[in-house]
Amino acid sequence: MSVAPWLFSSLLAVLLWGVSMFLPKLAIRRLPALHMTIYSYSIFMLGAVVLQGFYGFHIDFDSKGVLLAVLVGVLGAVAQIIYNTSLSKSTLAYNVVITSLYPAVATLLAFVILGETLTSRQVAGIILGICSLILMVKASDQKTES
Repeated sequence: MSVAPWLFSSLLAVLLWGVSMFLPKLAIRRLPALHMTIYSYSIFMLGAVVLQGFYGFHIDFDSKGVLLAVLVGVLGAVAQIIYNTSLSKSTLAYNVVITSLYPAVATLLAFVILGETLTSRQVAGIILGICSLILMVKASDQKTES
């Protein structure tokens, strides 16, 4: 059985994202959500500068590409602040399952805007993801009623 060359890096990214979704819950026990976000994004920026140093500080410029990249940063920062705030008000389990549906949003946008095709398995995955969201919300409602 051959392993796809991208599989290791994808699994490593999943592991690191998983840890990075868990650690804010620990941090917000000691810091306000906004302050935790400021510290984490400051380290991200420092890392970006160091990484650019390895490439000789050469940065490609395309105005539309830069605008999209800035939009990625703004949306990511706002989403992180909202996620951190939500963590301070609910359990990690609910927040992680709900927010883990973001790939479904990206997939649907790629289908609608870019014309990418969706396989039946991908559609089934999106539907099952939405079902998991419904189950988590229902479980949350039942827990609050008790």
